[in-house]
Amino acid sequence: MKTPFKQIFTRLFLFVACLGLFSTEMVSAQADCSKKWGVDSVQTIQNISLYREFFKQKNFAAALEPWRYVFEQAPCSREQTHIDGIAMFKDRLKAQKDSVLRTPLLDTLLLIYDARAKFFPKSASNALGRKAVDMLDFIPGQNQRIREAFEVAVQVGGQATEPFVLGYYFKVAIKEYKGGALNQDQIFDLYNQLTGIADANLANPSLDSTKRLRYTENKAALDADLSISVIENCDQILKNFEAKFIAGNTEKALRDLIYNQLRIKNCKESEFYEKVAVSKFSDDPQPALGIELARRFHKSNRTKEADTYYQEALKLVSDDSVKAQYTLDYAALFSEDKQYDKARELALQANALRPNWGKPLLFIGNLYAASYNVCGGGGISAQAVYWAAVDKFKQAARTNPALQTECDQLVDKYSGYFPKKETLFFNNPPYKGGDAFRVGCWIQESTSVRTSD
Repeated sequence: MKTPFKQIFTRLFLFVACLGLFSTEMVSAQADCSKKWGVDSVQTIQNISLYREFFKQKNFAAALEPWRYVFEQAPCSREQTHIDGIAMFKDRLKAQKDSVLRTPLLDTLLLIYDARAKFFPKSASNALGRKAVDMLDFIPGQNQRIREAFEVAVQVGGQATEPFVLGYYFKVAIKEYKGGALNQDQIFDLYNQLTGIADANLANPSLDSTKRLRYTENKAALDADLSISVIENCDQILKNFEAKFIAGNTEKALRDLIYNQLRIKNCKESEFYEKVAVSKFSDDPQPALGIELARRFHKSNRTKEADTYYQEALKLVSDDSVKAQYTLDYAALFSEDKQYDKARELALQANALRPNWGKPLLFIGNLYAASYNVCGGGGISAQAVYWAAVDKFKQAARTNPALQTECDQLVDKYSGYFPKKETLFFNNPPYKGGDAFRVGCWIQESTSVRTSD
């Protein structure tokens, strides 16, 4: 007669209740893995084949006893044995509502994770990290125990700690912080430890793209969690970090923490942010930060500093389109200093880098239009700058039709400054519309004579 379904699982749970006691002893006995396939390799292989067939059918009740034999007698034979055991016990835990029966199931699940980490050390960080994540699912109220499990996972994994561990661990620690079990200094220390692991991996050029993405995502999550749950506002950042930073008592990791939080909390207008950003750029020069500092110094009329950072940013950037924008920004620095020839030189470089953009040509047109006083301030020679300017506005519109409306407005504006026919007629020598004309001054371009009437 067939054993009733309910009776099978009653026996299973009683069996599991004893499993931890036997498994711990038996698995420890095999710690050196001197006999990979156990004392009876044939029986081990037979049990592997048997439990795997039941496992594939999701008949975990039938798979349990042959699986147990392999787990206890030959834990080093196959890592898959541990992975399968985890899957089986997680399945039963999800279905089991009785707290008494859940306890041995959970204890056994955690034991399997520990065994996998012990006998397959290359997977230790992954196994212990996933163990802690499962504890979050199955015993969410035991936060300290879960945090300690994550702590062990990081201790074992070191810089090889799996990306997912970083984000989960920090969230658990934040919960402890909010409950008063951890203080702010401990949270900062943990943040620095975890971001240090992420940074070390991201600095590895051979890191595969999937893991690179995961470390990047988890580091961003660390920043966000710290910002949302620990650091409340710009004033708190200044209170906690400014004096220490100015005194030179910050390590690179803490400096980067301050830098990230100042950005997240939108504290970039502060003088403190500028000091931190300059420090960051000095040992981690990135083009985006370089141009940010250049624009900042430019905006505050610190021309010498702006010039330095524009040059540094341009050395670092490799994308031609981005480099064109940086170069045009740099040109504006010289334009405002009325160094028009240098500004034009940079604008032409920007135009060469991004030939279909058109904005460098529009910029040059504005340089020409601004040169009226520089180039005499009166007479045909001075008014000729507007002919050259309009030429550039029209060229910009042809290069990039998206600029057509803006260029048309500028053409209309500066065409009104052209000389009248009468002025051209009485000029010495006289000119008429369409005549060739060489614009002098610093511009030195050929154009054609036009009138405003």
